Amino acid sequence: MPFFIFFLGCIIGSFLNVCIYRLPRRESIAREPSHCPRCGTRLQPRDLVPVFSYLFLRGKCRFCREKIKLRYPLVELLTGGVFLLAFFQLGFHPHLAKYLFLFASLVVASFIDLEHQIIPNKQVAVIFLWGLFWQLFCPQFSHLHSLAGAAVGGGALFLVALL
Repeated sequence: MPFFIFFLGCIIGSFLNVCIYRLPRRESIAREPSHCPRCGTRLQPRDLVPVFSYLFLRGKCRFCREKIKLRYPLVELLTGGVFLLAFFQLGFHPHLAKYLFLFASLVVASFIDLEHQIIPNKQVAVIFLWGLFWQLFCPQFSHLHSLAGAAVGGGALFLVALL
């Protein structure tokens, strides 16, 4: 079971890479099939296997030989590793889905921020609404504690924005 959870995380990480690349460019994450950013050639299924494709292709596009960013396998391995750690910590618990989705959303926001120094408002809204949903329907903390945490976190980000 741990291998399955890790591999599932790597697959999700592959999709997160699509989000990281396309969201800041305002491209659809669902309509267009995966393609090389340089030559535009549609990737084949064998080119989409997380981590292994990168290693097999030696970090280069099969078609134009453009170097593939190291970020791609890094995000896949990071996501797989955190999925595995969360599974070891929580097992098959309803809160597992909550934390996995939250982590995936934070990975997208973090890597977009690293590359573009922005976090898209839609990404912030997704994270906020996800947290709000869980707090309202399956609270782990009192509403007062959650509100205080949101105020401190939001206030810190607001101060950073002012500086």
